[in-house]
Amino acid sequence: MKLPRSSSSLRGGLLAKLLLFLAVLFVLGAIAWVVLLPSIVVSTIRSKTGFGARVESLSVNPFTAKVDVRGFVLENPPGWPERSFADVREFRADAELIPLLRGKLVADEITVDIAQLTVVKNRDGVLNAKAFGDGLNSPAEPAPAPGPKAPAQKSEFLIRRFNLKFGKLTYIDLSGRRPVTRDYALNLSREMRDVDSVADLMSPFSGAAFGLMKDVAADVSGDATRLLKDAGSLLKDSGKNAGDSLKGLLEKAKP
Repeated sequence: MKLPRSSSSLRGGLLAKLLLFLAVLFVLGAIAWVVLLPSIVVSTIRSKTGFGARVESLSVNPFTAKVDVRGFVLENPPGWPERSFADVREFRADAELIPLLRGKLVADEITVDIAQLTVVKNRDGVLNAKAFGDGLNSPAEPAPAPGPKAPAQKSEFLIRRFNLKFGKLTYIDLSGRRPVTRDYALNLSREMRDVDSVADLMSPFSGAAFGLMKDVAADVSGDATRLLKDAGSLLKDSGKNAGDSLKGLLEKAKP
C-alpha cells in the first residue's frame, strides 16, 4: 500500500527545487557577467569617448572591488594622425569598496603593465589623453559661488603597493610648424609602497619622459575626483547593460 507523502516532504521537495533554480540562475548570471561585460565596456568607452577599444579578458567583482584586465588596447578616433594610443598588457586592482563608493580610491595593491603609450598633440594643441579623459568624464558641475578658502584636501587615493611596468613611450607633436616625434625606451619595472600623490606616481620617470608624463598627468588628473567617479560610473553602466542583456536572453528562452 502506497502511503501519502507528508506535507513536510512536499515542502522539502519544493525547497530543493527552488534552491536548484536559484543556483542555475546564479550560474547563468555569472556566465553572462563574464561573457557580456568585456564587450559592453568596450562599446561604452566607444560611445562616450569616440576612442576605439579592445580587451582580451576583463574580470570585475562588484562586491570586493577587484578588477583584472588583460590585453586592453585603446585607439585614437578617426581624424587623429596616429591610430595607436595605449597598449596595456595587464591591469589588476584590489581596492576597498566603501571608500570607492565615497569617491576615494584605497587599494591594497595595483599592478599596471603598459607595453606602449603613444601621446599625440594634434594641430589644435590638444592631447589625445586629455580628449579621452574629457570624453569619459560627465559634464562638469557648475562652479560654486566664491566663499572662504577651503582647507587643503586630503589625498584622493592611497595605493599601499603599486607595481609598474612600462615598456615604450612615444610622443608626437603636430601643433608646431614641423611634426616632432620622440621615442623613449623606458623598460621600467618598479614596486612602490604607500603611493598617495601624483608626484609618487611620476617618481619612476626621469629626464624628458618625466616632463612629458607630468604634463599628461596635469592635463588628465586636474579633476581626479570626477574622473574616478566617472570610471566607476562606466563600470556601473556596463554592469547594468550586461544585466539587461541577460534579462533579454532569459525572456527569449521562455517557452
